[in-house]
Amino acid sequence: MAKPSARISFVTAKGKRKRLDQIAEIFETNLSGVINEALDQYIDLHEWQLAHIEKGVNAARKGEFASNKEVSGFFEKHGSSK
Repeated sequence: MAKPSARISFVTAKGKRKRLDQIAEIFETNLSGVINEALDQYIDLHEWQLAHIEKGVNAARKGEFASNKEVSGFFEKHGSSK
């Protein structure tokens, strides 16, 4: 059975469309397939980020913070950004 789908429309630069078409041709798929794969990757990444941000916010609300010793240990191991 085919997956339910919805048609969307958007505007992009001509050069970007040309590059997407080239990718689709190389991978022997169509433009929709390329765009759907890109959307899947974008959604997965941002859902992952948002879940981790929410986890951190919830921990902070509970007062769960790194100790001074943990913070110092991190910077001893990884250095500082200076």
